[in-house]
Amino acid sequence: MNNIRKAHEKDISRIAEIIVVNYRINFYPFFRNDEFYFGELNVLDTAKDFSENMLENTFVYDDGIIKGIVCTDGREIKKLFVEPQFRNCGIGAQLLNFAVDNLNTDFLYVLEYNKRAVKFYQKHGFELTGEKFIEDDIVPMLKMSLKNIQLKEIPQNSPEKSVLEKINQEAFPQNERISINDLYSSNKDGNLSIIGIYADNILSGFFVTRKFKNIVYIAYFAVSSEKRSKGIGSRALRLIRNYYENYRFIVEFESPDEKCTNNNIRLHRRNFYLRNGFFETGLYNRYRDVEFIVACSENDFTTEEYMEFIAHLRSIVPEYRPEIYRK
Repeated sequence: MNNIRKAHEKDISRIAEIIVVNYRINFYPFFRNDEFYFGELNVLDTAKDFSENMLENTFVYDDGIIKGIVCTDGREIKKLFVEPQFRNCGIGAQLLNFAVDNLNTDFLYVLEYNKRAVKFYQKHGFELTGEKFIEDDIVPMLKMSLKNIQLKEIPQNSPEKSVLEKINQEAFPQNERISINDLYSSNKDGNLSIIGIYADNILSGFFVTRKFKNIVYIAYFAVSSEKRSKGIGSRALRLIRNYYENYRFIVEFESPDEKCTNNNIRLHRRNFYLRNGFFETGLYNRYRDVEFIVACSENDFTTEEYMEFIAHLRSIVPEYRPEIYRK
């Protein structure tokens, strides 16, 4: 989120450009109103209107060039636009996540015809509520609200263990999977937690975490098959970082390998973590004939920190003997 900042008055003309070009690209094909989209709608008037009404609640993505904007009004996201040339670079997702995490937004309205936008918001945890209104007598707008995602630690005697095991078996191949009961049994130092991911109060996934000094190691992270690709994973990953505030996070994911039948899944998992703020450390961990990339939530993580953690983990799980190396 380092490239996102509050908008200033000097940004208004650039913001107006982004709004105008997006209205023309996103809305003109459906309404074909030449007089409005290429006459009434112009940068000068948009800038004036924006300055008077929305600047106070606007944030921009600025990496030297302003490439996207998000405007809010209380809990509502009023506008979220990215310059078309910079789409598919993760900018829209960063702006959306910023608005949700920092501005407490949880709903928006989207043009019914704009299926691309609907899918984008669904991917990031919003769902259609069934509410609809007609704006300006001709524009059908659909309301979308953010799913309620919560994290709760699940104790060993919980009746939900069977649900956890079902998700566990869906998510991990047998050679990488440890049963939920065995995971609880490995909590010899009291620093292992199994944290449930609840979407609208339904257990939909889980984290297995281990704390060591200022490190939280995400040993397992899974979302149930019917809940995947709905934005739950990304939101849960952001929430777990708030759950363990002021900790550094380590994750390991399988190295992409074109020879493997599950290479697409490996690439997807790697991109997921990198897209959500993790950095590859340059370290690799080979265990049970599978190579894993070691990633961290901070880009200054050291080999010494990782090796110290691995030594601690081996003191708890003696049979865990990975090969650690750099390439």
